[in-house]
Amino acid sequence: MPIKDYGVWKATPVKYTVEHDSDDSVSPHLSLYFDDSGEPTRLASRSAHRSRSSGLEIPGLFRAAINIKSGDRKESRLAYWVNHNFNQHPKVNDLTDLTLGFHPLGDRESDTSSTGLNLDYIRGNLFTINDGRILPHDIEGPNNDIIDVLEPEVKQAIDKKAEIYLFGSRFNTQDGIHNIHMNQGNNRKFKRDDGVFQDGGILINYPDSGEWVGVFLGFASQAVHTDDKTGHAITSETWEDYLDSERQPADLTENSVRIKEALVAPLGPDGLQRRSVTLTNPTDHTMPLSRWKIHNSAGQSQALPKDAALGAMSTGAFSLPNCPLASRGDTITLVNDQGLKVDGVSYCSQKKGIEGRPVVFAH
Repeated sequence: MPIKDYGVWKATPVKYTVEHDSDDSVSPHLSLYFDDSGEPTRLASRSAHRSRSSGLEIPGLFRAAINIKSGDRKESRLAYWVNHNFNQHPKVNDLTDLTLGFHPLGDRESDTSSTGLNLDYIRGNLFTINDGRILPHDIEGPNNDIIDVLEPEVKQAIDKKAEIYLFGSRFNTQDGIHNIHMNQGNNRKFKRDDGVFQDGGILINYPDSGEWVGVFLGFASQAVHTDDKTGHAITSETWEDYLDSERQPADLTENSVRIKEALVAPLGPDGLQRRSVTLTNPTDHTMPLSRWKIHNSAGQSQALPKDAALGAMSTGAFSLPNCPLASRGDTITLVNDQGLKVDGVSYCSQKKGIEGRPVVFAH
């Protein structure tokens, strides 16, 4: 059953507190306090204060309860991604028009497209998977635990008076939000929370510079591939397999073929639109691509040719007559013959379209 009261809360961050191992070693949180009135708050001058304990709710402010440790006793580490180029994702086109406050996003269990505001770590191409890290809660040393990497992003958002978009479940008391993490591919204990297009996350907009930052949190034990309807795990591959260099298996699904480039072409003189995607094979063996498909954000797809293949360390372009790519922004997802995601990218052009010129994706 999907999580309850899923939505996005647009607000202004005001203050944060964080629980270290000495405060709570079982279920610690970073509490981000925020305001959605649009008015200056008297607590703003204390925004940079760092507390070692989260405390209770603050009157007049809402609270985001952000998990910084998993409840899985066997694997308590988190998967963490930060995308400092989130302005290149098409979701920003719709987010900027939101008013302050909480916006319910509803249940999209039956919709496998990536349009709309709902977040989905697997289907939404929100970040480059291999850019992530597996991090413990709180250990000695710099830049080696979740507090070290998450706290600076939160502090900067407060100091620079950014706009934040918090995705997750609203409290039953409606004075805060939680489940600000991936909500699918869970182990048996938390399987009841699985669903698609209901993942949590933090998007930060700095209006003065136009910068967008996406902060995404998952649990190391969560599955990388999930069912399109239920969000339940369908393979044994986890974020730990992909992001823990000490354990990474040799043949992982999402490390096999990559999307290198896309051409969003205008209509030609014959009335046809010549769209294409360029794929690259980074492995040392040939990759057969028969029955593989390319999907866009609207759920449309293009099957690759029956004899399609990429030799070792080679690159090839494939036309997309049946898979339109929007000039203002879209997601492109490559799935294999089993329907498992192999790679995913996104692009956005807020001021003008990008027809007729290639979009190159960094991996």
